[in-house]
Formats: sequence, structure tokens, C-alpha cells
Amino acid sequence: MTQNYWCIVSESKICRFCAWACIILVFAAFVGGLIVLIVFPYAKFAIADANMTRFELDSSQTSLFYNLNFTMKIHKYFKADYRDMEVDCYYNNKKFDSRKLGDLKLKVRRTRLLNLSSNGNSTIDLGSNGVDAFKRSNETGFFDLEIRLIGKRITYDDDGDYVKKLSYQCRLRLELVKSHNSTTQRNFKPVKCH
Repeated sequence: MTQNYWCIVSESKICRFCAWACIILVFAAFVGGLIVLIVFPYAKFAIADANMTRFELDSSQTSLFYNLNFTMKIHKYFKADYRDMEVDCYYNNKKFDSRKLGDLKLKVRRTRLLNLSSNGNSTIDLGSNGVDAFKRSNETGFFDLEIRLIGKRITYDDDGDYVKKLSYQCRLRLELVKSHNSTTQRNFKPVKCH
């Protein structure tokens, strides 16, 4: 009789131990999954290189003439496709150029470089404060630009496809390269997009 009692007690201790071990493992897997999603998003976007050889206003200060080249780096971590992708260029919160990229398909854990060129002229209303800021930047030779990437991320699951809008901003401080011999930005450091 005593022997059976100890078997029941020891089995219930083992059952409690197994239950607690399972709870801890499930909790650890949940926390680990959250950390992976925070540290490793679906993809990372960055500007790997950039240069600007022209950035000037006309005499009426309403037309902007520009020549901007940059390389966007995309590193994909998880299975997803990107659709209706578009890159917009801003100065002083005013859009001066836009490029449609269309759909992007990348393999998982691969990096893709997009070499983009943005040149031409655009009508832009900077206002008096914006024109003053432009003149100050023109004196120093450095301009603060923003590259915005927008589109849709499609993730695939057994339950179906999920569409999520995405938007990334890359803030650049570029030096105007006036020499035709020097086409690369001096000391350009890659910029992460957020």
C-alpha cells in the first residue's frame, strides 16, 4: 500500500514538472519569435551610395533642376513579395521627383541593389522660408534630402495572402559635387531607412 502511494506521488511530481517545462518552452518560443520579428524585420532598406551633381533653383525660384544618383540596398529576411513600389525624392518636405519600381521579388536572405537615377526639373513651391533654407544650403554645398519608399508587402500563409502597406524614409545629407571628374559622394556613409 505504501509503495503504491509513493508511485502516485512521484508520477504527479513528474506530471507537474512536465507541465511547467512545457509552459516555459512555449513562453520562451513566444518571446524568441517576438525578438526575431523586432531584430529581423521582413526586409531592411538602406541607401548604400549616393551623389548629387546638380541641385539649383531657376531665377524665378519655382523650378528645381537636379541630378541625383543613389543605390538602394534591400535585404530580405522572410518570405514576402513587394508590389506597387515607388521611390519619391523630397527637399524641404516638397516632392520633386518620383520613380515607379513596380513589383519586387527577392529570394529569402538575399540582398538586391537598385541603382536609381533622378534627374530633370520640377516645379516646386518652397515658400520664402524654403528658399532661404535653399540659399543657406547652397552656400555650404550640403543639402538635406529625404528618399521615401512606399508600396505593399505581400506575405503568404496557409490561410491566405496578407497585404500590408509599407513606408520607409531615408534621410540624406548630400554634398553637391560640382566637379565633373568627381562623380561619387566623398565619404558617403550608408544610411538606414526607417
